[in-house]
Amino acid sequence: MRMIGSSHFQNDVQEFIRKSLSSLPYVVVRFFLLFSHQLVTRIHLLILLLKLSLNKF
Repeated sequence: MRMIGSSHFQNDVQEFIRKSLSSLPYVVVRFFLLFSHQLVTRIHLLILLLKLSLNKF
């Protein structure tokens, strides 16, 4: 059984996502989140390396 309005709703969602992806604030936020995630990952790696080096002494 297929819902009548589901494809129309899906098209609206895809159109909203397409417009959102092309907007400048969305792009800026995405780059910020990506950069901050990489920064957090590097800090975490640095902490792990420091812990390992301290355990050897």
